[in-house]
Amino acid sequence: MSETVRLTIHEFGPISDADIVFDKYTVLTGKQGSGKSTVAKLYSMFTWMEKDLARRITSEKYITQYARFQKKYCAYHRLDTYFKEDTVIHFYGLHYNFFYEQDRFRIEEMESQTDYNVAKVMYVPAERNFLSTVDNPTNLKNLPESLQTFLEEFENAKKELNNGYQLPFNEIGFEYDVLNKISWIKGKDYKIRLSAASSGYQSVIPLALVTKFLSDLVQDNASKEDLDLKERNQIKKEVDRVMNDNTLTEEVKFAILRTISSRFRYSHFVNIVEEMEQNLYPESQMGVLFELLSCTNKTEQNSLLLTTHSPYVINYLTLAGKAFLVTQKVSENGVLLEKIKNVVPSQSIVNPMQLRIYELKDGVVQPLKEYEGLPSDENFLNMQLGLTNDLFDRLLEIEEEYDNEH
Repeated sequence: MSETVRLTIHEFGPISDADIVFDKYTVLTGKQGSGKSTVAKLYSMFTWMEKDLARRITSEKYITQYARFQKKYCAYHRLDTYFKEDTVIHFYGLHYNFFYEQDRFRIEEMESQTDYNVAKVMYVPAERNFLSTVDNPTNLKNLPESLQTFLEEFENAKKELNNGYQLPFNEIGFEYDVLNKISWIKGKDYKIRLSAASSGYQSVIPLALVTKFLSDLVQDNASKEDLDLKERNQIKKEVDRVMNDNTLTEEVKFAILRTISSRFRYSHFVNIVEEMEQNLYPESQMGVLFELLSCTNKTEQNSLLLTTHSPYVINYLTLAGKAFLVTQKVSENGVLLEKIKNVVPSQSIVNPMQLRIYELKDGVVQPLKEYEGLPSDENFLNMQLGLTNDLFDRLLEIEEEYDNEH
């Protein structure tokens, strides 16, 4: 991302203080309940609001009236109960800034523009594996709104990729029977329903399919012409007509607005993924991460935000960053470049200057320490791995003490 997107938080949910700059690749680590999802959901919400404002399918007046920021937008991600008396939230976007403080919400357009970088925003919830446990998840009722939105894109992805998709590990394929609405997992010598597959496949299939589908969609959109000013103004008139029609319910209004908004071109894909590593073996985590990075790298403006509990994800990102640095150094040596590809696929390498990793602890968000431009081993997740070795050493010492006494 060439422009800076920044979020500051004071006393909101589990977060006491945070100042986060989002880059092309951004990662949030920390214990359960430390606030990773809170940050990811706020980032998703503000990016989504900015997209709707840029497309003129909503207005500053609509968002700021009747406490809709708390009651509608934050409630979408179930953040509406996170507010405190002294909550302050600032989000500095690409085209709009958003400010919440002293129980007031306001929006600031940075400057009047005719060309907007309109994002396709996807929030991938940790509960996604729930959608894989039934053959036809569209029959599921009373899903959380964010999961329902993700389900809609999952259904679109299955239909678009029904001819097959190869998972980035274990030589496993995915197939979708459109007629009977059944998802299949296919190995070398077997084929089973996704609803009967392991939890790892049930978690990764929705994530992988939606990511590929939307990144391909945005890449295809990049070659199309955007709407001119006259067409934008016409859409604004249509939107105003819908928003001011009191005979329509909120649900009907936004269904119409989604149809209207489909006439815009997306310039980039913002992929926000909760717990990418969920139920996956470490080697499989690497394959999925490299696939996500590959989709992020399809266009210059695409971005990826990950929340994770896995030290392997941090280590694999370090590999991808080191591969970039070595590639720059040996760029004229074809033999060595091929060797690098055998470690990290060329489409998955990461410029470490565009990678930001944050640790969340005790309500505070801090950037991860770096060593020579790469993520440092001195982080919470790696220290947890080291803790196991320390505990084992203590057991050996106890055993040795016993042996010496006897």
